[in-house]
Amino acid sequence: MTEQNQIITPVFKNKTSDFKKHAFTAHPAVKINVNEVELTIFKGTNSILASDITKVVIRYAR
Repeated sequence: MTEQNQIITPVFKNKTSDFKKHAFTAHPAVKINVNEVELTIFKGTNSILASDITKVVIRYAR
């Protein structure tokens, strides 16, 4: 008695979508200028990381 295995290849089809994808646009939340060093923080940025970077920029720009 022999076993036969059939390999079935999947067929993937793209679904048609009726909606348009919205393009992501970054919105600046804060602009800081210290001694000709400009720092722009955008909305959605990690607040802890942004505050740490701001502290460093202010410290070394003076």
